[in-house]
Amino acid sequence: MTDLGGAPVPPLVGTRLGDYLVESVIGRGGMATVYRARDHRLNRAVALKVLAPQLSHDPRFRDRFIRESRLVASIDHPHIIPIYEAGESGELLFIAMRYVEGSDLRRLIQSSGPLPIARAMRLFTQIASALDFAHLNGLVHRDVKPANILVAQGHPDDPQGDHVYLTDFGLTKSTYIEAGLTSHGQFMGTPRYVAPEQIRGLPVDGRGDLYAFACVAYEALAGMPPFQRDTELALLYAHVSHEPPPLTPYRPELPHAVNAVMARALAKSPADRFATCQQFVAALQEAIESSPEPAVPVAEVPRQPGPVSGPTVAQLAAGPAAGPITGASTWPPGGSGPHSIPPAGPGQSVPPGAMWTQPTGEFRARRRGRLKGPLIGLAAVLASLAVVAFLLFNPGGSPVAWQTFPGNVAAPFTFSHPGDWATRVHGDQYVILSPAAAEFESLFAVPISGDWSAVSPILNGEDPGRATGLMAQVNNTLDVSDVQNLEDSLQSALPGNVGYGAEPAAATVGGRPGFRVTGTINDPQQNGRLDFVAYLVRRGQGEPTALFTFFCAPGRCDNATIERVIGSVSFQ
Repeated sequence: MTDLGGAPVPPLVGTRLGDYLVESVIGRGGMATVYRARDHRLNRAVALKVLAPQLSHDPRFRDRFIRESRLVASIDHPHIIPIYEAGESGELLFIAMRYVEGSDLRRLIQSSGPLPIARAMRLFTQIASALDFAHLNGLVHRDVKPANILVAQGHPDDPQGDHVYLTDFGLTKSTYIEAGLTSHGQFMGTPRYVAPEQIRGLPVDGRGDLYAFACVAYEALAGMPPFQRDTELALLYAHVSHEPPPLTPYRPELPHAVNAVMARALAKSPADRFATCQQFVAALQEAIESSPEPAVPVAEVPRQPGPVSGPTVAQLAAGPAAGPITGASTWPPGGSGPHSIPPAGPGQSVPPGAMWTQPTGEFRARRRGRLKGPLIGLAAVLASLAVVAFLLFNPGGSPVAWQTFPGNVAAPFTFSHPGDWATRVHGDQYVILSPAAAEFESLFAVPISGDWSAVSPILNGEDPGRATGLMAQVNNTLDVSDVQNLEDSLQSALPGNVGYGAEPAAATVGGRPGFRVTGTINDPQQNGRLDFVAYLVRRGQGEPTALFTFFCAPGRCDNATIERVIGSVSFQ
């Protein structure tokens, strides 16, 4: 979620940075780019993380970065990625670390789905060991997520071939330093895995990492994180106010005792969680080995509650009405005695090869029958609310007519769109549909470093609602099958610095598979910002990817309009 805007990392492939020859890009995010590089002094491959130039302009950040990176480098643990050097070259700050052949946990889950229980527990044990060791040395990670957990295969320490490295410690904060919002007001963390106290700007200690780790463990076992919402604000609100759904409906072979362990690890108050990550993993293992209980039918997988909209930043800061988050006065462990692990009775263990099961056709049919009545009632209520909202925001009472885009060479598909969106066709490259179509046609004409001069007055003017619309095209450089590099390739199609929110989510458009990606597009000159929702759709074998990029002024994207447009797409 963090996106600091400003100038991107300059092209470095083929150049030298200090003693390192940059060879290729491994990954790119809002704050840094990671390269594979060659250390000429020792003739070894390294992963070189280069921070965005604007970060080095803050002397306080520069000093903290160097100091804490060197602290991480001094930590020697088999499951924390070794850092060789933290330094600077010109205006660029960088970290050189071990280059690991393999994947990360995010890609592993995306490619394989929920992990077998035995394999997941082996990974959890290694992750917990690394986090607890870091906490004992005064470091809090603050961004534990699957993408920051590298999984190397073929390591001699693990007969099964999995060896975990916890990475991205270079932007941690020392224990008990204020977290949440930086001095510039940016939120630090990843919304799917962030602890409630971090959202609220309270002090964060190792139990904040434990919460994030529990979210990761839940996702590894269920195939999805505990909280999923349509917007980042709703997702943050869920972390602060809603209880996580039980895990066993997604993994019926697990005993129900697992739900209590997961609920404790995901408690809203740090004081109610386990004292250490290893205690959490031990309790989870003990629960898995407890007596099995009757499995809950997969059809009973709980639907996750709203809100899709409604919470405000003030509500997030205030926290839930009941069960307020307390401070961090009882951590680290030993200050007030260890936290006990809930007992679990003896019993049979879950077979190591137990796999995730899909809902059967019978269960799906039964669930549809049970939900049909309530869903009809819910639909009626939502329809009434939509009418009220329409009358409030369109006092004239005359609905905006929708039109059909017929398709052309640039966008060979049809779809419906609001009638007040004008259409501009940019040759055979793309089409823009927007109340301010001419201005946005100019913006999207130059990827990465677009001209924002015509758009900025709209964003900063009296009617920022005009800064909304759709850019549609087919794109030869986007590969939907390459999920690992999806965000990197999308960056080259958008006119500014891109910051991503949630991970790419699977979607279906016009009967074709694809992904939904959300984030922000930032003017490199810091004169404006757009929120965006992009759909990347695989049209067919050998055909270029279809790209639908909906854009809007910050916080003004209309999900109902987006869903209606996407639902009307038909490929020619």
